Amino acid sequence: MIQSYEWIMSEANVWAAWTLRSHDALTAAVAEVMPPGLGPRDLAALTLLAAHEGCSADWLFARIGLTQSGTVRLIDRLERLGYVDRARRGRVLALGLTAAGRELLAAWTAARDSAGEEVLDALTADERRQLTELLSTALRRTPRARSVADATCRFCDWPACSACPVDESVEASP
Repeated sequence: MIQSYEWIMSEANVWAAWTLRSHDALTAAVAEVMPPGLGPRDLAALTLLAAHEGCSADWLFARIGLTQSGTVRLIDRLERLGYVDRARRGRVLALGLTAAGRELLAAWTAARDSAGEEVLDALTADERRQLTELLSTALRRTPRARSVADATCRFCDWPACSACPVDESVEASP
């Protein structure tokens, strides 16, 4: 007797295939907009700097998965390329984006949105709404520290989420 495919699917396989399909689309979108020599971690830094204008390198390094010295080198490179600027604010060296950094981030947002449309195109509007609700629920139910939450949203268009499910997952500080 031939079993229906639905009955022999593995949830883990389906999740992994969907995740890899999404990852591949995001990777292609990054390659589409990033200048040679820059990659996802640089884009994450720009995204986080745009959402947290004036933050320090110490704040940033906990969110992009680099050491403090690696983060300083990344910032140095982005500054040399004209995407990031630094301003002394008291004892803190505040980071921000230049106009070129904001333009690159806008190109990324458009490429990311296009990649999302490509991945989600197979679903109806109702299925997309259901998927968004389910993923939002899963994100809300995963407790995380503030820095981990920020890292989770390192490719997000922060102003686009008025009610971020990841923000809702942040554990209260002791």
